[in-house]
Amino acid sequence: MKYLFIFLLLLPSFLLAQAHNWNSPSEVVKKIKKRYSELKSYTSDFTITINNNKKSTQMKGSCSYKTPGKIRYDFSNPEGDTIVSDGKTLWIFIKKIGAVGKQDLEISKNNTSGEPIFQANSIPGLNRIFRKYHYKFDSINQPQKLEDGKEYFVLSLEQREKIGGFENMTLYVNSNDYIVYKAIGKDARGKETILEYSKFNPDTEIEDGIFNYHISGNAKIVNNPLVSNNQ
Repeated sequence: MKYLFIFLLLLPSFLLAQAHNWNSPSEVVKKIKKRYSELKSYTSDFTITINNNKKSTQMKGSCSYKTPGKIRYDFSNPEGDTIVSDGKTLWIFIKKIGAVGKQDLEISKNNTSGEPIFQANSIPGLNRIFRKYHYKFDSINQPQKLEDGKEYFVLSLEQREKIGGFENMTLYVNSNDYIVYKAIGKDARGKETILEYSKFNPDTEIEDGIFNYHISGNAKIVNNPLVSNNQ
């Protein structure tokens, strides 16, 4: 920060006269954490775009969230796929192959850093992102007005330790409500995953029943597909 101060002193006076938002990346992250800690529920539409070796695929649908850790993603493309969790068990149904993954979220397993693999809600996961990644603004001009006419703080994240997954991420944070409406992740091989939320409705009334999953009689069940025995 001291070098930034020296740099500003050297700028021509006409540049210093321009408007500037003095939010720092750490202040924005603090406000993101606070917003999500207060968020009790939401509904939204979502789009997931995966770009890999010049091939692009897209998934979309609607989702619901309710604290602590209750989620439901209903896919319209691919139609019929579903991800549901009541906070204790995660179900992943893939219609094309007629199979459902049943993941015990209370399973006693840790990752390589000694942390629990699964958390009861989204706040620990959000905190882990900002702990495991270096973060900064992607440019000095913040917030930025994007194509939708809204202003976003754009955070650029880089993995502190290259341990797989997304080595780099970009988060688009609405400057009014501090919700992340868009996230872009890139792995070491250049595969890009884009997650976007629209029609976001916070703190809506949601019945707990929608987070219960009822297995089709013909579905093949795969237990604990997200962890291995030696993890």
